[in-house]
Amino acid sequence: MYKQLMLGLNNFLVIDFVTQGNLFKFISYNLNMDDLFYYVNFIIKVGILVLIFSVIKIILNVIKKRILKFYEKNEIYKKRITLVKLFFSISDYVLIFLFIWYLLKIFNIDTTPLLAVGGVAGVAIGFAGQTFFKDAIAGIFLIFENYYSVGDTIEIDDILGTVEEIGVRTTILRNYEGKLFYIPNGDIRKVIKYGYGDQSVYVEVPISYESDIDKAKVVIEKVGENLLKEKEILDNVNILGVNKFETSGMKILVKLKVDKDKRWSARRKFLEEIKKAFDEEGIEIPYSKMIVFLNDKDKN
Repeated sequence: MYKQLMLGLNNFLVIDFVTQGNLFKFISYNLNMDDLFYYVNFIIKVGILVLIFSVIKIILNVIKKRILKFYEKNEIYKKRITLVKLFFSISDYVLIFLFIWYLLKIFNIDTTPLLAVGGVAGVAIGFAGQTFFKDAIAGIFLIFENYYSVGDTIEIDDILGTVEEIGVRTTILRNYEGKLFYIPNGDIRKVIKYGYGDQSVYVEVPISYESDIDKAKVVIEKVGENLLKEKEILDNVNILGVNKFETSGMKILVKLKVDKDKRWSARRKFLEEIKKAFDEEGIEIPYSKMIVFLNDKDKN
């Protein structure tokens, strides 16, 4: 048994094994120098292409961060922030397209016929990607018509939150619990936008039918005074009166003036203090309950 190893220019690598009189050629690469240079050149071209597009992507990300950092310092630039994010979102798609285009050229694939094929494919993709184009076009109009911008507090389809980002296809909302909602732009039909600066929060305070309405109003005013001292709200509460009659009780509508950043926390704090104050004053908060009357026959 012997092993033969031969290196050369015409035969790049040949390894032969002879076992019990039988010759087995394990590996044979018949590469000449031209083939070798071709593959090395091909690998270098692909590597340079990946490097160039990676550098471009890094530069775009750096520029994006610097622009956003500059614009975030002033409230009046909110709309520009939205446009900047939209521009860089579109640039990502363009960058991917160009990368694929030049990669095909490296493979010596003629891209000219692809334009004709692309016309036919575009029609097919148009039908298949109707949702994508609908969302993208809707997103562009949402921005230029200034329905809302990044940082605005809005409500879409009963989802209330702060606009985190407006992309080509989706609007991203973050609610007070920190949950992110990705809403396709094409599905947005109605938007409720809340103003800047001081805001009004409406809270319904439930009381039972047996409770004294006037006494409940006094307690609500005291709770409001305490919250005003703690700077949870900006002004005394405005009690608008009984707003609803329901099965187990009625609801008193209260208007709170709060800072926009304390919209949720002030509401939670107010309801918490109302519960404590009602318990101390003996004012009942209604809840579902069942009363069963038994006659003498049932007792026996």
